[in-house]
Amino acid sequence: MKNILYICLILICTTLSAQNAEKEIVNNRYQNYTSYSLLIGSQHDYNTYIHAIQMDHNYLMTKNLAFGLSTGIEFMDINMSTLGPNIKLLLPGKNKSSIFASFSYGAVIPLEKAENNLYDTSETNGKRFFNTEVGYTFPSKKHLSFFIAMGYRYQAYSYTREDWWLNTVERKITYNRFLMKAGIKL
Repeated sequence: MKNILYICLILICTTLSAQNAEKEIVNNRYQNYTSYSLLIGSQHDYNTYIHAIQMDHNYLMTKNLAFGLSTGIEFMDINMSTLGPNIKLLLPGKNKSSIFASFSYGAVIPLEKAENNLYDTSETNGKRFFNTEVGYTFPSKKHLSFFIAMGYRYQAYSYTREDWWLNTVERKITYNRFLMKAGIKL
């Protein structure tokens, strides 16, 4: 149920952001990349496939360079939000198509407390994430176009648990994942 509420919240924020951005789209400086992502890990991982919804809000500085903010929600062992700066390098093509490379680095914010059936957890802390990807934006005659991308994602978080032998133990969990995403660009 929580996942459905998070998805609805992201979709509402996307819609409001797109409505506010329509004024800026006229001058072709604001770009919004909203996507569904699949983070793919090893077959030995507890969760091989992790789903995420991400938004990159970028301001086009030149025709080949955009800076912005990357936000998102990821449904890992616990639901987490990501927030950090984003840089996009663009190679524009015909009819508003383009090849792009994107780099993001920022903070992971846990949205819920990590739970373990064997131990009591007292605290959940977000660490850092790093994301790099290469993608293609399909040609479009309108302001709305579709894109696909693939890349690499590193992410970490930790939680503190009570231990019967030691007082507390901090457990750090890291993810190294292959990233596939598809979405819309405004």
